[in-house]
Amino acid sequence: MNENYSWSWNAGRWLGIPVRLHLLLLLFVATVFGVELTFPQVQTGTAFVTILVLLGSIIAHELAHLFTIANLGGHVNNVILMPWGGNSSFVLPRTGQARGAVFLAGPFVNGAIFAICSALLIQSGNAELSALTNPFTPHQFSIKPTDWQVSLIKIITWVNFQLMWVNLIPCYPFDGAAIIRSFITAINVDLPKLRVESAIMVMGHAVAFALMGLSWMVRDVSLGPVQPDWLIMLLAGITLLFAARYSFYEETRISDADWDDSSNVEYDSFYDEGSMFDFPTEHQNTAYSQ
Repeated sequence: MNENYSWSWNAGRWLGIPVRLHLLLLLFVATVFGVELTFPQVQTGTAFVTILVLLGSIIAHELAHLFTIANLGGHVNNVILMPWGGNSSFVLPRTGQARGAVFLAGPFVNGAIFAICSALLIQSGNAELSALTNPFTPHQFSIKPTDWQVSLIKIITWVNFQLMWVNLIPCYPFDGAAIIRSFITAINVDLPKLRVESAIMVMGHAVAFALMGLSWMVRDVSLGPVQPDWLIMLLAGITLLFAARYSFYEETRISDADWDDSSNVEYDSFYDEGSMFDFPTEHQNTAYSQ
């Protein structure tokens, strides 16, 4: 994860924890403002309010991770804020249940915010569930004294739903991959790491190909004002495809120490294609949340 650290800038210490802003978050903020300038019909201030809501939701997402870590006796090394949440380096006990709880905490908080706000909007008749969940229909902020509260709640609801479902995608760099990894190791702590990461890579590939296939199916359909929606899904699928493969090689690569310590590695068995999937690998204490 050193590449995430090198492409980020210091944002000070929050509650004694070093916090950094990643380049992707800054680029995403610039993109949101660029979209507002491209579409004159978007009311002035929508991008600014949406970014503030996004940053607040990301912080709530990460605070949920940090709160869970603290209550499980862990330790947080640093937090790097990303467009979909963060990349927090922390130390936890080696139990899969503890890790699973940590990774679930972030999406759970975003889901809780979405559930409360959407219930208020739907019960009052100010919105429909389909409009609040469609990722291609962001909501505008209204500066009218009678409308700004409702429009603000709509933006909060929409942003938190997107953060929730994106982080549940079972592919790097989202929480979903770490959640699945944690529960697999909790069920079988002796399962070889290569088998675990192979399963996660297959799920990531499945999501990637599903997005690419869906982009072809909706190529002539308009899902919302954000266009072209089919191209966005296609690029997302291609990105997840490479991300799944990157995560697999990062999680399964052998460190230099393993190569140098001949007493711990049986090289003949490692290079045997059949026995490679049965080679035991130690669980690391340091983990990362998204």
